[in-house]
Amino acid sequence: MSRVFRACVWLAVCVGGAAAVWADEAATAPTHAERMAKLGLSRYEGGWRTRQEIELLERADREAATAREWKARVEKLRARLERPDDMERAKEELRGLSDPAAAPAVATLLAQEQVQRVRELLVEALGRMRSQDAFATLVAVALDHPDPETRLAATEQLAAIAPEVAASRLVAALGSADNAQVNRAAEALGRLGVASVAPALVASLETQHVTMPGAGGQSGSMSVTFTPSGSGLSMGGGPKPVKVRARNEQVLAALVQLTGANFQWDIAAWRDWLATQARPAADIDLRRG
Repeated sequence: MSRVFRACVWLAVCVGGAAAVWADEAATAPTHAERMAKLGLSRYEGGWRTRQEIELLERADREAATAREWKARVEKLRARLERPDDMERAKEELRGLSDPAAAPAVATLLAQEQVQRVRELLVEALGRMRSQDAFATLVAVALDHPDPETRLAATEQLAAIAPEVAASRLVAALGSADNAQVNRAAEALGRLGVASVAPALVASLETQHVTMPGAGGQSGSMSVTFTPSGSGLSMGGGPKPVKVRARNEQVLAALVQLTGANFQWDIAAWRDWLATQARPAADIDLRRG
């Protein structure tokens, strides 16, 4: 046997042995899927995700499907209200609607509804749902719906559900740039009957806004720029913005309604009176339980 032949045989044996070792290692090495599984990841919708992520995605898919179903159901229910032979049954179904999952569909329909009585039925349905979506919609309707009767219906629902929570959200609107919204918020607060908002109402008896002389519209109309400190105005060419103070009639009306007092536009008198209401009586021993 020549040296060359023996060398070839030895090389073949070595290569074969190495190949066998590599094959054994490859067979026992974990796959990519197994490595990801050890990290707690699973394949889902084209990516590797944790179990928690998958659960959230699946929940979102279920909620989206439910929302689509309710949208179709609510739209069909509204269409049935136009049919004389089916109107009463549709009204009864609407009066029994209370599933929180229907809140987004009802809110969408309410925003488009032109018939006052139907809007009232939709507002009542939202009041029965007891969900965050339904509650937020009622607050928005009580504050900004263009129809006063619809705003009143929403406020009545809020007063029956959670007046303090609704009041805390409406108080934020007292600082609105829109003077009309300030008054709508105050009107709703007066109807909710939460007396603790009185200091916030006093602070909003008069609000300062900016108006542009000769900008058109009714005299004294307000712009959407709210400037409590009067700073940050853009003083470009043309008419200069003018700061004006507005007395908010609905704020005063709400204060009178909630407190039974009436100091008109005297903010200092209101604050002094509120301070006396908050002060404990002199004959109460605060050391006693």
